[in-house]
Amino acid sequence: MIYLLLRPSARTRENAVALLIVLAFVVLLAGLTVAYLSRTGTDRQIAHTSFNDAKSDQLARSALDVIVGDLKEELVDGSTSFTYAGSSISYVPSSNGNVIPMRSGAPGAGETPIPNLVRRSIRSDPIPPPGIGSRASSVNSAADVSSNGRSISLARWNAHYLVPKINTSNDASDPVTSFAAPDWVLVSRNGPAVQANIGSGTTALNNPLGTNTNYIIGRYAYAMYDESGLLDINVAGFPSPTPTPITNQGRKGIVAFADLTALPTTGSSFVSNTAINRMIGWRNYATVQPSGTFPSFTFTSAATSNFITYFLDTNRDFRTAATTVNGNRTDQNFISRAQLIKLRADISASVNMLQYLGTFSREQNRPTWRLSPTDPLTARFAIGKLAEVVPNPSDARAVRNDFGLKWNSDHWEYWGVAGTAEQSTIPAITASPAPDFFQLLSYGRSNASIAETLTIGASIIDQYDADNTTTVIEYAGSSPAPRAYGMEALASPTPSPAPSPPAGAVILNRRFRNVGELGYAYKTTTTTLDFKTSNTDAGLLDLFTYNTATVRSGIVNLNTRNSSVIAAIIKGALPTETLTSGITNAQATSAATSIVNATTTQPAAGRSDVARLASAPTNSPFTTNEENRETISRTLAEVGQTRTWGLLIDVVAQSGRYPPTASTLSDFVVEGEKRYWLHVAIDRFTGEVIDQQLEEVFE
Repeated sequence: MIYLLLRPSARTRENAVALLIVLAFVVLLAGLTVAYLSRTGTDRQIAHTSFNDAKSDQLARSALDVIVGDLKEELVDGSTSFTYAGSSISYVPSSNGNVIPMRSGAPGAGETPIPNLVRRSIRSDPIPPPGIGSRASSVNSAADVSSNGRSISLARWNAHYLVPKINTSNDASDPVTSFAAPDWVLVSRNGPAVQANIGSGTTALNNPLGTNTNYIIGRYAYAMYDESGLLDINVAGFPSPTPTPITNQGRKGIVAFADLTALPTTGSSFVSNTAINRMIGWRNYATVQPSGTFPSFTFTSAATSNFITYFLDTNRDFRTAATTVNGNRTDQNFISRAQLIKLRADISASVNMLQYLGTFSREQNRPTWRLSPTDPLTARFAIGKLAEVVPNPSDARAVRNDFGLKWNSDHWEYWGVAGTAEQSTIPAITASPAPDFFQLLSYGRSNASIAETLTIGASIIDQYDADNTTTVIEYAGSSPAPRAYGMEALASPTPSPAPSPPAGAVILNRRFRNVGELGYAYKTTTTTLDFKTSNTDAGLLDLFTYNTATVRSGIVNLNTRNSSVIAAIIKGALPTETLTSGITNAQATSAATSIVNATTTQPAAGRSDVARLASAPTNSPFTTNEENRETISRTLAEVGQTRTWGLLIDVVAQSGRYPPTASTLSDFVVEGEKRYWLHVAIDRFTGEVIDQQLEEVFE
């Protein structure tokens, strides 16, 4: 009624206000609707992306499970299995060729070699048995672009820089032309399998019918590299102090004394000392305590001493960084390859060094050499225990347990660990107690006689100790009881009738630095142990060790195809006890090439094969005399292994589907992608995965 009494102009204003209010609500409602729809669309996109990301992630992890499973099957198929200690299984390679994973998809004869490449997913996989085919189809990850334009370029496949670069003068990752991109493995609801075509009807690869097990849900491609054949940068390399260079590296015995300046970069250039100092300063800052700040570090004599003390610790496994704190900083391990690649750029080092360096290595410190596959050898004997063998020892129980020796006034008696009197033979090795030093000496030389074994052992003790008294070991036999004598560097050795050393004899009178130095010990009055050829002495290289860690890092596969890695280990080694200058770069490179050629022809089955490999180099100084020829054994045996398949598996997985219009296997629609680098260490002789690290790759 009041509204009707208003004048027309007033009613018009009220109408306008009402209209404005209504319009405002309409606009607000429209905005809310648009916001809701926008948020819903965004959420849908996010959910879709997240779903496809999860699918591709699951696909990548499943692919890695399949690949590792195939490796385990290959391991078993290439072995003769034995059960010992009731339940433990040992997989003994059927041949030396089966010690290593089969290679497939690598460059052929006449092409540029790719030393680190073991295999890749490849169509019509030509892998020889016992290798398992990759199940790849005829779709290439680089050449065959998907329906929505997705492919993996050769440069992306070499993002890890494990393949030699085609242009060594820049930082691009483009590989040499002999590298071929992996082919796609198609994954259906039934799992990965070779597919020839799309097919048709209810079993077609693009038919989403719930009962169609052939329906493709994704694909993956992979390449596999021998990371165990690289230098683990968490351990490898030593600094160059100012003004006096480090000298201890000539002793070798640990990968920390590998000379990284032997690694080629561009043309005739090699990795620089500056780059090495920057890397080690970053890695071992707290332990070594160099002066300066990143990346410019200076290593004094004190810093060098810290470095040597840390890396010569026989108990360290080097799997984790030291916890020492210096200036509120600690040491750092490379926990991923991406971290190594980034640091390389930060210190302005040559990108070409990356093809020789890894970040993950593992080995179970136990022998592979056995007279019988079921013999219970679970650990190597620590040569540092030789320090226990001193006259009238303070810990007689330790000497008895470790050496089977009992002190008697002026000589030792061999009773064995569990004997009740002097022994006339070396007891056979059993599961318990652990074998003593002399049991392993006899076993490693095909159950050598007690006289010969005790003579060698006494000589080893005399090489190791610092005194000038010949070691005498008595054992049971005819009356008077027979005795075995070691050898000291004396013209008139005591006690009589200890033998005099032959002309030119080398008596160390110091602690052993590596297992290869056992070769200085005499087995007769004129002949030393032979670590320069394949013979009955070679097994000792696998039964004894300097480093006592149960599982350790920083060990290199003796069957590496990367000769520069072997050259770095050899460079700087002292060919004789009296020399102060080591093996040169040229000498090391030539020797390493010969060794890699030898293991390519006949892979090393264990550390005992190092003696065979010592005869491979034909260049000076490795042919001069016995001591020079055994340089290879002193250099490689302690840091080499063959029992671990240490691999980096580079896998790219794509979730997606074949649309109804697909006519070829290249018509795949990519919906999600995930890439991983799996670092895995598999014990070749037990089938056990010792350790693994999964590294997601962000590009």
